Amino acid sequence: MTIETQRLILRPFCEADAEDVFEYMHNPAVNCFVDMKLDSLARAKEKMIERANDKDLYLAISLKENGKVIGEIFGLLEKNEHKSEDEPADTFSPSWMLNLNYTGKGYAYEAAHAYLDYLFDHKGIRRTAILA
Repeated sequence: MTIETQRLILRPFCEADAEDVFEYMHNPAVNCFVDMKLDSLARAKEKMIERANDKDLYLAISLKENGKVIGEIFGLLEKNEHKSEDEPADTFSPSWMLNLNYTGKGYAYEAAHAYLDYLFDHKGIRRTAILA
């Protein structure tokens, strides 16, 4: 699954993304992502193989002009407490992070907008739970 915007391509991860991801994940700028910190390029390659298996909800944010991975967008389906166990989850908590060298340019907004449109239009998401 691939989502294309004016400047970005949101796509599944692949092992070749490890170097770009290591660039921003060896020292995460936001504390909530510290547990995702990568301490080596080898570990980044392992993580890319793991992430490549989640082709719908965990996507690389890459620049359309050169393919560089500048971040990621992902999230979790949450069970609605008022639904029975056999009903599918329809609430989604999205998260995203960008390489600090690419912040302040509107990339996060562009990626999040396209990603949420995809979730609502193609994955049956009814609402999001965005935590501040």
